Amino acid sequence: TVATSSRTDAIKSIYGVSVARDLIEVSASENDPQFSVFNMHGYISNSNYSSKKTTMVLFINDRLVECTALKRAIEVVYAATLPKASKPFVYMSIGLPSEHVDVNVHPTKREVSLLNQERIIETIQTTVEQKLRCSNSTRTFLTQTAHSSQSTPANAKKDSNLNPSPSGSRSQKVPINKMVRTDSTDPAGRMEGYLQHKQSSLSSIRCAVRHRRNPKEIADLTSVQELLRAIDSDCHSDLLDIVKDCTYVGMADDVLALLQHNTRLYLVNVVNLSKELMYQQVLRRFAHFDAIQLNDPAPLSELIMMALKDEDPDSKCNDNDGLKEKIAEVNTELLKTKAAMLSEYFCIHI
Repeated sequence: TVATSSRTDAIKSIYGVSVARDLIEVSASENDPQFSVFNMHGYISNSNYSSKKTTMVLFINDRLVECTALKRAIEVVYAATLPKASKPFVYMSIGLPSEHVDVNVHPTKREVSLLNQERIIETIQTTVEQKLRCSNSTRTFLTQTAHSSQSTPANAKKDSNLNPSPSGSRSQKVPINKMVRTDSTDPAGRMEGYLQHKQSSLSSIRCAVRHRRNPKEIADLTSVQELLRAIDSDCHSDLLDIVKDCTYVGMADDVLALLQHNTRLYLVNVVNLSKELMYQQVLRRFAHFDAIQLNDPAPLSELIMMALKDEDPDSKCNDNDGLKEKIAEVNTELLKTKAAMLSEYFCIHI
C-alpha cells in the first residue's frame, strides 16, 4: 500500500470497497499500572457487513500477530448482532510496554500472550459492544425481485425459442415459494398477490372484519365503562406502538412468537397476549356481539356432558354417568333462566 495512505484507504485497497464502507472507528485505552497499560485504535465492521469467515488483522506494537482469546471475545459480541453464520471484520492496533508481551507462546512467535490479558480483553470487548449498539439504528438487507407468477403466452414462448438471446443465457422463472416480499404496504407484495384466484370482494371482506372487531357503540353499563377506563389508564404507550406497528415473523415454539419492530426482534407470549386481547374485545363489544346462526341448534345437555367427560381423567368409567347427567340437567335449567341476559349481553340465544 502507499506509505502516505490512511488506514481505511489501506483496508480498501487490500480487502475491497465492500469491506471499507461498513467500518466503524473504535478506540480504547487504560493507564493504570495496577491493572493494565495499553492503548488501542482500530476499525470494526458494522451490522450491515456479512461474511462466512472472521477476518481479524491484529498489530501489537506494530507487529502482525494473533491473539486467540481476543478474537473469541470479539466474536461473542458479534454473535448477538450479526445474522446467523455471519462473521465480522476487525482491524486493531494495540500499543503497550514491550515487557508486557510474551512472544514465546508459539514457535513462530505468531501467537502472543499479554500481561493482564483478561483485563485488556474485557475493556476492548465492552468498547466494541457499545460501538455496535450505537450504530445499530439502521441495517441494509439484500433482496431479490419478486417476478409475476402469471404464465407466459404461448406465442411469446415460441418467439423466445426461435430467437434465443445473444449471450445464450436463458432467463429462469423464480418459483413462487422463493419470492420475497419487501414491503408489507405494497399491494403487489401482499399474500393474495401470490394466489392463483384473487377474491374480487376482498376489500368488502376487510371492511366487514374491521367493523366487527371495532364496533362504534359500547355498552353503557357503568361496570363495563369502569373496566374499560382501567384498561386505558394502564396502557403502556411504547408497547402499544410495538404491537400496533409490528411485523409477524413466525412462531419460535408452541407459546412464543417472533415479532419485528423497526430493527429489533421481540419474543411474545402468544397465550398471554391472546387472553388479554380476548378480554379487551369482550369488554369493548359487550352487548354488541355478532350472532352465528346454526342450522341445527346445539343441544345444551349433550354439550355439558361432553365437557364433564373431557374434564374427567377416568372418563371410561361409567359409575359417575348418573351424577354427570344430573349436573348437566341442573346447568341446562340454569342457562334457560339466564336466557334473556345471555341474549342481550352476549348474543347467545338459548
